Amino acid sequence: MKGQKGINAEWRPSLGLHWFAISVACLTVVLLIVGALVTSNEAGDSVPDWPLSFGRWLIASDNFVANVRYEYSHRFIAGVVGILTFGLALSALFVEKRSWVRRLAWIAFAGVVAQALIGGVRVLLGESSKPFIAVPHALIAQSFFATLVSLAVFTSQGWAARREIRREQQSPRLRTLSAIAVAAVLIQLVLGAGFRHQAFGIMPHIIGAIIVTVLVTWTAVTVLRRYKEDRFLTRPAIGSLAFLVIQLGLGVSAYFARVAAHGQPQPLEPMITLTVAHVVVGALTLAQLLVLTLRCYRALSPAGERAEGIAGASALSSTRKATA
Repeated sequence: MKGQKGINAEWRPSLGLHWFAISVACLTVVLLIVGALVTSNEAGDSVPDWPLSFGRWLIASDNFVANVRYEYSHRFIAGVVGILTFGLALSALFVEKRSWVRRLAWIAFAGVVAQALIGGVRVLLGESSKPFIAVPHALIAQSFFATLVSLAVFTSQGWAARREIRREQQSPRLRTLSAIAVAAVLIQLVLGAGFRHQAFGIMPHIIGAIIVTVLVTWTAVTVLRRYKEDRFLTRPAIGSLAFLVIQLGLGVSAYFARVAAHGQPQPLEPMITLTVAHVVVGALTLAQLLVLTLRCYRALSPAGERAEGIAGASALSSTRKATA
């Protein structure tokens, strides 16, 4: 790769911490799948108490039936994710030299704790609270996932590699454009959760889909046009486009399946599978676009700033200011 000159010894990443972050992020995807199954099967009130389930931490086998399977599995996996995130933050204290990465790991742990508390409030307040809890619950869930993805990026060898910092001469600036696209995708995921939980109608989600399509396409095409020889940037750009196309197809399919199932006494296939897939691919789209954004900040410099040549002890000028 152009400009890459090996790994900087001053902040050589821990391979173990990197794979730990990836593992927790992957398990979080499983958690998102099960959470979407809870919503799609309308299983959110199948376990009436919290933090215990039917008065126990581990429920009896005869309770693990019907919709309880989805709700209890969601709680159990969330507990495992919480424990592993605490372990990740604790590990970062011992093996990670960069203080801002250590802080980010603890922010991730705070996020999973907040998510658990919001989920508990949803159970304790009952069905009437569902529309109001859905938006913050989705926002924190996706933000937590994004934080884990960021940790995986920051602890990778690709991030630590010395590379040429390119000065951005053209507008729009990719660092700004990609960050706006990430924010738009995150808002769109929250709007989707609000629609699924009946906090509002479908129109905000449709408008959001149009905006996201324009921004993600614009960002990815700009990367491919300006830096087509740089795989560090083009790979996540191509991935973002691929996930966007899949997500749009799933969104349209899930909507028409929902319309066709209107009036049915309980959710049925294919609406359940399409909706779950739509939720998960949305999260993966966010993750891929976030990787692209972070790499843009790693490899590009605004025209008004002095280019660094070969990146050394710090990845970004902003990082240097934050850790000074």
